[in-house]
Amino acid sequence: MPLYFFWGEEDYLIEKELKALKKKVLGDKFDALNFRVLDNPDFLTFDETLRTSPMFFGDVLYVIKCDKYFLESKNKIRLDDKQNDILCESLSRIADRVNIVLLCLIPRGEKKKPDSRKKIYKTVAKVADVKEFPSYKVYEDYKIAPVLKNLAKEKDILIPNDVITLLIQYCGSSIRNLDAQLEKLKLYCYPQKQINVDMVKEVCFAGDDIFSLPDLILQKDYTKALEQISKILEKSHCLEIMAFLQTSFTNLLKIKVFSKDMSASDISRKINQHEFVVKKNIDKLKNINADELLRIKLNLTEAEYLLKSGQIEPMNAFCKIFLKEKV
Repeated sequence: MPLYFFWGEEDYLIEKELKALKKKVLGDKFDALNFRVLDNPDFLTFDETLRTSPMFFGDVLYVIKCDKYFLESKNKIRLDDKQNDILCESLSRIADRVNIVLLCLIPRGEKKKPDSRKKIYKTVAKVADVKEFPSYKVYEDYKIAPVLKNLAKEKDILIPNDVITLLIQYCGSSIRNLDAQLEKLKLYCYPQKQINVDMVKEVCFAGDDIFSLPDLILQKDYTKALEQISKILEKSHCLEIMAFLQTSFTNLLKIKVFSKDMSASDISRKINQHEFVVKKNIDKLKNINADELLRIKLNLTEAEYLLKSGQIEPMNAFCKIFLKEKV
């Protein structure tokens, strides 16, 4: 059945999937009547669209943005039992040559999921091709790497694993931003096709992904760290960043101390952190001693106190964390 349900936070990959499906179903040239996009239509319009008959001159593709039907929120669309039954029946009887994409975009960072208790969702799960497009964290470079390599292949450039790791550290985990950086790198390296570490350092700029901050601090790349914090502060409160760093460096310090006598799996259970992340952090901390981590942790605590008591401005507080060499 030509029914699809795309959902998740990674809007850029969803856009690429829709573009590929559009080309597959409609080809390079299509009539406006064959393609429509609806944004959370009312019940009658939604049902009418699902019951669409195929055009005599070709297939049709309709994209229905329907997050208000599937997500719990104050703006959600409520259906009574009869309406639920009607929509579920229509979802189960999509006509051949009519392709319907139900699109449930989730704002990045909200960590929401379609409500699996809803009858409409249970029907979609049974009859549709369901694809999730989750956003990635910076430490999930093993997941991001294949995506970036495919994007690089499309641009006819090569990007080694060590360059991917650095690119994610510099620019965060947003695929849209990373793809834009690849475009810049392609122009910069021309007529070469191989991207290297020096090119990333020269061309790319920090994004606003908070998860890359601990790595920048550990490497004492304070300029990049402050650029990152400045951008994050446009969207988040300074105490949220402080809290994140406190948690991060508390875990890093624990990992450093525990790794002397415990396995990664034991540490994972003890600090309630994924084993893969623990292993990556153990490797990351090989050349960093516990005293350095303790220094950062104590500086964080002092800076947070000064910030909460109004004795220091946010950016000065972060500078205090980074630049104070002795506790």
